Amino acid sequence: MDVENQNNLPLARPYRSRWRSLFSAKGLYESLQPLFLLLYWHGLMVYSIKANADGKKELRHSLWSHLNVFFHLTLYIVCYIMTLMNNFESVAGYFFQSKISRFGDFMQILSGFIGVTVIYITAIIPKHYVQNCLQFIQEIDQCLQRVGVRIMYSKILRYSCIFIVAMILIDILYTTASFQILKSANEEPSLYLHITFILQHTVVLTAIAMFSCFTKLIEARFTMLHKVLQNLYRQWETRSIKTLSRKQKSLQCLDSFSTQTIASKSPCEIVQESMEIHQLICEAASMANKYFTCQLLTIIASAFLIIVFDAYYVLETLLGKSRRESKFETIEFVTFFSCQMILYIIAIISIVESSNRTIKKSEKTGGIVHALLNRAKTLDVKEKLQQFSMQLMHLKIDFTAAGLFKIDRSLYFTISGALTTYLTILLQFTGNSPPGLSQDCAVKSPMTALSLPAVLINSTSI
Repeated sequence: MDVENQNNLPLARPYRSRWRSLFSAKGLYESLQPLFLLLYWHGLMVYSIKANADGKKELRHSLWSHLNVFFHLTLYIVCYIMTLMNNFESVAGYFFQSKISRFGDFMQILSGFIGVTVIYITAIIPKHYVQNCLQFIQEIDQCLQRVGVRIMYSKILRYSCIFIVAMILIDILYTTASFQILKSANEEPSLYLHITFILQHTVVLTAIAMFSCFTKLIEARFTMLHKVLQNLYRQWETRSIKTLSRKQKSLQCLDSFSTQTIASKSPCEIVQESMEIHQLICEAASMANKYFTCQLLTIIASAFLIIVFDAYYVLETLLGKSRRESKFETIEFVTFFSCQMILYIIAIISIVESSNRTIKKSEKTGGIVHALLNRAKTLDVKEKLQQFSMQLMHLKIDFTAAGLFKIDRSLYFTISGALTTYLTILLQFTGNSPPGLSQDCAVKSPMTALSLPAVLINSTSI
């Protein structure tokens, strides 16, 4: 048995090395290649990552990439118009039709169309913000290497792959479950509705994945900057710099830090380099915010509308305020709208947490700088640290939705308050409605609901 295991080891090692090389990256663009491939495939990015004559990865765009974006946008608009011409066909409309649900469907369709259109347009018009952001990050990496920080690009690659796979699985599960529920009731949506429904959720989740990956890039640079400053603080605290043997230096990969490089630089030089790194990180964050700001506004607005109406539909059914005479069981009805609501709650949480983590990480820089200022002994180092402190006051990162509101955890409270208010209004409206309205709320197919003559609808309220 031992001989067989020894013979199998050489065969297993090539597979392991191939698997590791697949999830390892040596440069910034290599770590972002899966993300840009996904964006390019869905027509959400005009840039693609390709190798130049020297074998280095770089961003490139061509006429085909612009045509690709135009093709996806045209396909969505055509399918959207066809669903409107087909009596305002929507997936939610197959479950029930009422005055409130028709208004909710119209608002969701309109916000979804605006959101997807804005995401596609921002892939072309402000594309230079993406290029500028990545150029700033490359400059940051060069500065970090000068102070002895080893960049772990493979971690960014694995994070982006995990996040992308998670979003794809959520999208597939939700889409499959939605159409399976319709199929169980022998309802067959049109091909145009299939394309519109799938594209809308896929585009939104892909844009969120891109935003999360870019904020992760910025957050990682703040973490590396903090390591530089914290290492300097430890040196002043111990008042001695320990020389390491070559064997010990090779074991310092986990810390991504080289003490030998720091020792060859004076504290003033380290603080000056740190100030330049901080400024570049803030500029990269500013470029990212300019690119994503309109996308985030439309995604959050669409998600809020969907959550409000889905929560209303579920509560109305569970509280027994509407008559339900349809092919769909109560559990199927509640499951569909609950899953849709959960999907967009996950979308909002992903956006807020990605933004909040980066903002909180940037706020830790001030505490580290002032801790160094308290321990500084020489006048020149104190002056540099005071300049750094002034820079921190004037350079702060924020992610906003078109400047209307900040994207941090306070948004949870704002959305919860607005959601409670609108749900109360909708439920009161239903409770104060005449009996005929509750009969109109019966669950039915959108084709039959909209094909009823006006005389029959009016006769039900008599």
